[in-house]
Amino acid sequence: MLALGSAFIFAAQELLMRILAVRTGSPRLFAVVFNLWGAAFAILLFLFERGSLAALWGLTPLQYVLLASTVILYGLYERTQFFARSGTDASTFAIIFRLSTVIGFVGAIFFLQETLTAEKIIGVTLVILASLLLVYKNPKFKFTPAFGYAVLCAVLLGLTSVLDKPASAPLPATLYSFVVWCFPLVIVAFPKITKKEITREFRIGGWKVALAALLNVVGYIMYIQALSL
Repeated sequence: MLALGSAFIFAAQELLMRILAVRTGSPRLFAVVFNLWGAAFAILLFLFERGSLAALWGLTPLQYVLLASTVILYGLYERTQFFARSGTDASTFAIIFRLSTVIGFVGAIFFLQETLTAEKIIGVTLVILASLLLVYKNPKFKFTPAFGYAVLCAVLLGLTSVLDKPASAPLPATLYSFVVWCFPLVIVAFPKITKKEITREFRIGGWKVALAALLNVVGYIMYIQALSL
């Protein structure tokens, strides 16, 4: 139920993100605003559950490496995703993102050493075939810079789906969400942004950006909780 719930929430968020992405004059600045909202909601949920940072201090060196890797990958994803969304149709973007499912599947089998079953093979095969079918002779499908960003985002998201499980295992879901929303902000905002630029992007996005960020935070926490089970 947690996995299904997060899937529905992410689907609703994807549609809203496409609407917002085409409005912005600067995808990177818009990503900063979106992530600021996400970090704020992640912090609020963390405080609401009376969370503690104590769990971060007792991790093994490998767990620190995994956590740092997810922070970097999510930072790169958030920095580039709006470049992809602003120049790609929502339907095409959804098709390209199926690549992340395949990468996650392969990584789970080889890196996490999960069991390879007939059901999993059939499932991932259907995902690949469905994506190829939707792309075949699609007049809206073109190789553009936005397409390249979309492929990069799919690869980054696929890698994070592999690392999320071992990286989040020793941490409460709200604490892990707090880390992966707040720390990547440095990567998204690099090299610098001005107060005037941020204020303008906040006005452009309005409350819909906050709603999209809230959906993302809630869906992500449900996803992490599902992984723990």
